[in-house]
Amino acid sequence: MKVRTPIGGLVALAAAAAAVPAQAKVLTFHAALDGTHDATGSAATGKARVRVDTTRQRVSVDLTVDGITLEALWDKLVAAPIGPIHFHKYASLAGGDSVLVLPLPYGAAYRATPHGLRVTMRDYDYRAGGRLVNSTLSFDDFVAAMRSGLVVLNVHTDSHNAGEISGKVTEG
Repeated sequence: MKVRTPIGGLVALAAAAAAVPAQAKVLTFHAALDGTHDATGSAATGKARVRVDTTRQRVSVDLTVDGITLEALWDKLVAAPIGPIHFHKYASLAGGDSVLVLPLPYGAAYRATPHGLRVTMRDYDYRAGGRLVNSTLSFDDFVAAMRSGLVVLNVHTDSHNAGEISGKVTEG
């Protein structure tokens, strides 16, 4: 009696598995923005969800801001590649010097809402964004800083050029 082995089937299955790309690892972060970090006294608030695809090195941002309109965003940064909203990396958990690491350039991703604004960016190339501001922070260092609580999302306005509201980015 001849025993049949499904070698052909196994070879086909292995070939199919090799053709499918590995699943991307996506990390999720959140930020609650207000005027306390920079002591502006602003009543504006914001909530952000940030997803980081560590395989493709892409960043997705969904930010809703109440109390700040598109017209209130800092005109100088609206017109610049840096954009009026961006991520800063701080030197330590206590703050200290910060470096600009990833801008959210003003454009189609920004929309007015009844109570403020919303920014939605999908699959934003980290390297391309970093080049806009000459960031020297590698993608891996950016992710490590996010996981360590050293990154802040900041919204700059005409009335508060240094940032009206901001929030620490936290994992989870």
